[in-house]
Amino acid sequence: MKHRKPAPTWHRLGLKISKKVVVGITAAATAFGGLAIASTAAQASTDRDSYADTVENTTFEQARKHYGLAQQMSEGATLHAWEWSFKTIEENIPAIAEAGYTSVQTEPISAIHNGDKGMIFTENWYYVYQPTDTTIGNWVMGTEDDLKSLCNTAHKYGVRIIVDVVANHMTATWGAIADRWKKSEYYHHDCNDGDVQDWNNRYQVTHCKLLGLYDINTENTETANMMHDFLVQAVNDGVDGFRFDAAKHIELPDEYNGSQYWNIILNNGAQFQYGEVLQDSISRDSDYAKLFSSHSKNGGGVTASSYGSKLRGALNSKNLNAGTLSDWSNSASPSNLVSWVESHDNYSNSDRESTGMSEWQMTMGWGVIGSRSQTMPLYFDRPVGSGGSQPQFSEESKLGDAGADSWKDAQVVAVNHFRNTMNNNKASEYLRNCGANSCLMVERYIKDGNFKNDGVTITNMGDTQELSGTATNLDDGTYKDQVSGGTITVSGGKITSGSAPGGKIRVFFTDNSGSVSATPGDSSFKTDTTTVTLNANNVTDATYTTSEGKSGSYQDGDTITIGASTAIGDTITVKLQGKDADGQTVSATYKYTKKDPAATSTAYAKKPSAWSNLYAYVYVDDSSATTLKENAKWPGEPMTQVASGDTCGKDGEYKYEIPDDLEGSNTRIIFNDGNATNTKKYPADTTEGEDAAGLKIDGNYAWDGNTSSGTWEARNCVVIPTKSVKIDQGDYSVDLSEGVTTKQLTA
Repeated sequence: MKHRKPAPTWHRLGLKISKKVVVGITAAATAFGGLAIASTAAQASTDRDSYADTVENTTFEQARKHYGLAQQMSEGATLHAWEWSFKTIEENIPAIAEAGYTSVQTEPISAIHNGDKGMIFTENWYYVYQPTDTTIGNWVMGTEDDLKSLCNTAHKYGVRIIVDVVANHMTATWGAIADRWKKSEYYHHDCNDGDVQDWNNRYQVTHCKLLGLYDINTENTETANMMHDFLVQAVNDGVDGFRFDAAKHIELPDEYNGSQYWNIILNNGAQFQYGEVLQDSISRDSDYAKLFSSHSKNGGGVTASSYGSKLRGALNSKNLNAGTLSDWSNSASPSNLVSWVESHDNYSNSDRESTGMSEWQMTMGWGVIGSRSQTMPLYFDRPVGSGGSQPQFSEESKLGDAGADSWKDAQVVAVNHFRNTMNNNKASEYLRNCGANSCLMVERYIKDGNFKNDGVTITNMGDTQELSGTATNLDDGTYKDQVSGGTITVSGGKITSGSAPGGKIRVFFTDNSGSVSATPGDSSFKTDTTTVTLNANNVTDATYTTSEGKSGSYQDGDTITIGASTAIGDTITVKLQGKDADGQTVSATYKYTKKDPAATSTAYAKKPSAWSNLYAYVYVDDSSATTLKENAKWPGEPMTQVASGDTCGKDGEYKYEIPDDLEGSNTRIIFNDGNATNTKKYPADTTEGEDAAGLKIDGNYAWDGNTSSGTWEARNCVVIPTKSVKIDQGDYSVDLSEGVTTKQLTA
C-alpha cells in the first residue's frame, strides 16, 4: 500500500519508490472490547480452523456449490471491496455470490488514525492503512460485531473473507498510538530513526521507516505475539484469509538474527495468506511466496505486480499478444500469485498510475486474468463515478459505501463463472490470438471428447473478428456465449462458425448452474401494460409471483403481462424461483416502473464556442446485448435550439429528447460537433485515446458546455400551477376552480 502523507515526502520518493513505501495495511491486533488479550502467541487459542470450517463443512460446501464458486480460494476470483464497510459488504453478499466471487477482500480492520476530513476519499482514504493498535474495528470499517456478522452471512452464501493487515508499522503520529504499543523497543531506530534511503539495500528496506511511519521491531517477540493474537482473534471472528501490506519490508526468517516474526504471526488458523511484495531486484518474490504458501491451504503467496503493469501496457496499446501475456513475470510459482489489472495503489496514489484508464479497459483486462487457470485474480472496485475521464475521487460515494457497479458487469460475471467451472474441472489452459493481437482467446480444455467440460473466453479490443478457420484445442461441439447467447461451433480442431464482436468479451462454455431470470431486467415502461419473458436455466419447479397479485408456474421462454392494475409512478415487483440440480432454491427479483406516457428524458446543453454544431449520440450501455442500441450511427442526431417559452430549457441552449425505446437506467449520451472523424466530443477521450463512457441520463439533465471541467446536472423543469379549469360540453359545464366541490363528468 502506498500512503500520501506527508505529501512532500511522496514527491521526493517518486513513482517506483512510493509504490513500495505506501503506508501499510491496518491490521495487527489482539484486543477484545478494548482490553488487550494477555496470552502469548504460544498460549493464544486457535479455536477456529478456517479450512475445516468451510471447505470441510457440509453446510458451507452446499452453499458454495450452489453458487458454483471455486473450492480453493487460490483458484477463485476475489472482489476487493475497497473502502466498503463491513455492513455494506454484508448487504451485497448475495449479489457477490451470484456474481461468482469466491472471496471478498476488505480494508484493514484494526484501530486506525482518526483522520480529519469526515468520510470523503480525497486526502483521507489512506487512514485505514495507518494503524494505532491491534484491536478490531475502526471508523471506516465498523465494529468487531459487524465483522462477525459479515463473516457469518458470507459463509451462508459460500463466500470467504480476506482482511487486509498492516503488520509492518504503526501510524506516524506517536500520540495517536495506543499506550500498550508505546515502547521504544517495539520499533526499529535504524537510518538515524528515519526513512529508507537506499532502496537496493535489503537491511534498510526491512528496518527503516516508510514515510515517517513507526516501523515495528519485527525481531521483538512481544510485538510478534501481539500481532499473532490479533490475527487469531480475527480468524475466530470468521475471517478466512489475510493480505499483508508492505510484506517486503518485513525480513524473512533467514535474515538478520533469524527473525521468527513471520513464523509466529502466520500460525493463526487462516486458510489463505499472501503478502504485498512489489517486485524489484531485492524483493525475493519466490522466498516470500514459499513462506506464505507454507502457512496456507492449497495456495497463498505474493502479488504479481509486474504482470499487472505489463497487462495495463497491453490494454493501453490494445496489443494482447498471447506470447507476452502468457508469462506471469515472476520467479514464484503461478499457483502462488495474486494478480490484478490494477491495485488500489495503482489507482489511488498521487502518481495515478492507472487512474486515467477507463472502466472498459479494466473490464477487458479482467477478460484476460479472470479467465486464466493460475493465480488468484483480485478485482479492484473503484469509487462511484471516478477514474477514466472523471476525477480520481468524484466523491459521489463516501468511505464505507459500495463502489462502482463494474464488478457485476455481465461480462465480468460470466468470466468469473467460466473460471470457477474450469478450475473446478481442472481444465488446462492455452492462449492464442484471434485474427489480430487486439483479440485474445483463453482456451480451457480437458480433451475428453465432452465439449461441456471445455470453453473459451475471447477478449477483443479491436474490430469484429470472424472466427471460422481459427485453430483450437476445444472438443467438437456448439458452445454458447454466456453473455449474449451467441454461439461458436468447433469441429476437427477448428472453429467452423461464429464471431467475436469488437470491444466486447465473449464467454463460450456450458453453464450447468441453475438460474432464473427475466427479460428485460429492471426497467420502466410508458404503455398501459408491458410483456416480460421468464427464463429458467437448469431448474425445475419454476414459479413467479407479481406484486399485482398474479402467480403461477412457468417454462423457459414463457411470457407474462404486467401493469394493467398499477398506477402511473408505481413499481411492479416480479419474483422468480426454482430448484437447481442439488435441490437448492434459486431466486431472482425484478422491478418495473410504470411511467407517465407524457414524461420524457431530455438532454439540454450549451454549444461550446469552438464547435460548429451540437449533436447527441445516445446508446444503451448493455454488455450482454448482441447488437448496440443507439439513436443513430455516430455522431448521432443534431440537437435543436430551445424555443422561446420552453419551460425547462434556457436561452441559448440546445435540447434532445431521448427516444422511448432507448430510455432506461443504462442510457448514456455523448455530445459532439457532428463531425464523425474528429475528436470534439464530451466526455472527451481518455489521455490514452480511449473512448470515454457517455453521461448517464434517466430524466432531464443539462450540460454547461464546458469541455474540460463541465457539469452534468439533473434539471427540475418549471411546472406552471393551474388553479382554475373550465370544461364545456355540449350539454354540461362545470367550474373546477379552487374550493369548488368535485363533479364527475359523464358523456
